[in-house]
Amino acid sequence: MYQESALQSFEEHKRENAQFTHSLNFSNFNLPPSDQFPAFRSAYQGVIDVSIGLDGPRSFPARQTVWNLERLAFMRTRLPGEKHAHRRKHLKRCVLDHWYVDLPFRSPKSGNWNGTEIAVAELHCLATSFDREIDHDGILTLFIPHDLFASKAGLHRMLDVKFEGGLGKLLADYLFLLDRSLEDLKSPEIPYIVEATRSLVAVCLAPSQDRLIEAQTPIDATLLGRARRVIDGRLMDRNLTSEMLCTALGVSRSRLYRIFEPLGGVASYIRKQRLLRTRDALSDIADTRSISRIAEQWGFVDPSAYSRTFKHEFGISPKEARDIGWASDGFVVAQQGQVRHEGEQTLYQLLRTIDGA
Repeated sequence: MYQESALQSFEEHKRENAQFTHSLNFSNFNLPPSDQFPAFRSAYQGVIDVSIGLDGPRSFPARQTVWNLERLAFMRTRLPGEKHAHRRKHLKRCVLDHWYVDLPFRSPKSGNWNGTEIAVAELHCLATSFDREIDHDGILTLFIPHDLFASKAGLHRMLDVKFEGGLGKLLADYLFLLDRSLEDLKSPEIPYIVEATRSLVAVCLAPSQDRLIEAQTPIDATLLGRARRVIDGRLMDRNLTSEMLCTALGVSRSRLYRIFEPLGGVASYIRKQRLLRTRDALSDIADTRSISRIAEQWGFVDPSAYSRTFKHEFGISPKEARDIGWASDGFVVAQQGQVRHEGEQTLYQLLRTIDGA
């Protein structure tokens, strides 16, 4: 009975800490050159018509990842570049009426580019006419259901207009950060990301004092993403403190505490990440080190205090966790993702899903 209860507790914890996984992953790299563009075109079936001229490139290597954010969809498309231009045109009788923010970008020839210097976001709608040549290295695309915003006035005013100026740069920076951060997110965090993204797009469409205040959420989310990467890289450092984070991020202590407040505070977040690392080690059959050595590696020098903290977090002692065993979160989530999406769902079907259709 106790073991069954513990296993149920494990499953609940795994769901809470499950890594977020993409819904679609497309690549035509392994296809013959002559088949690459037809495959790329088929990925957009029912959404956008893509084409190349008769004298267009023979090959068209491309890769695409789409993340299902429940009420939004975020897509990263890697393209072969300016010598492989193609056209994008909205369908005349498109069933979808989603808005979408496009962020085309080009990488410098040095390859040492952070994606923020020359990229400018634009707003489009699948239900309106649009026709343009694309010769970029890639595009980030945020698909937005037509009913996500209560007011459409700002959307219509910014239709097919570039988001330039300070707010436009903020939006571009946020989309690049979102692209870098999605693989590290946990599934329960997605609703907060959706609301933060909605708020930032809204303030870019129709800036006002109230919306600027509302947009503080995605700005803090951007900062939180940076902070989490710093923490992740220094978890073994016993000198990892709030002061160190403030220095690394260039922010005040009060602001650092504010952005970590939804996660229980800075110290609590760091402690939980270290506990998760020890949990992963305990789940590794090949790791035969003692529990105290594993705990010490991640900064828990007092075995008794570590055991109490672990049990408080996971509802079971480190020894009981090792005896019962933990399934790897990454494997479970990836396996579920394959069953749901691989080879079954298309971009069109995914967009119908986030629209509630």
